[in-house]
Amino acid sequence: MIVMYLLRKAILDDIDKLIEFRIEFLKEIQDFPPDKEIEIFQKYLKEFFIDKMKSNEFIAWLAESDNEIIATSGLSFLQKPPHFINITGKFAYIMNMYTKPEWRRKGIGSELLEKLLDEIKKHSIESVVLHATPYGRRLYEKYGFKENDGDKEMILLL
Repeated sequence: MIVMYLLRKAILDDIDKLIEFRIEFLKEIQDFPPDKEIEIFQKYLKEFFIDKMKSNEFIAWLAESDNEIIATSGLSFLQKPPHFINITGKFAYIMNMYTKPEWRRKGIGSELLEKLLDEIKKHSIESVVLHATPYGRRLYEKYGFKENDGDKEMILLL
């Protein structure tokens, strides 16, 4: 069976879909807050996407089939102070990798990831970070991503 879809870079008009897919992604990996908090979350996400897309600090690629978005990806360009492992401190953060369940295991995630990796190379960035879900771990390992024991993410909520 041939799977028909096309890939394209997201534009500002796609922000509502990016928000929708981010929320679907988060529903799969963590507890979901009450509706009131979701409304506030959507507002902040919209502001983030508008601001960062306009400044080219965030790029997303989408997969579409029959004019319906079936998968998304996201890439943020960030900078930390320089250190020995990454002398410029510049790095890319891959996020929002989400494919609708009925479209999974058809190579769409791989193609979206390749688009993001091409974007990263265009920016001459050599350090890429992501947080893999159990669903995506195998895909990222296929592309050479490894766990970084010396850099486990930690958080403090104040």
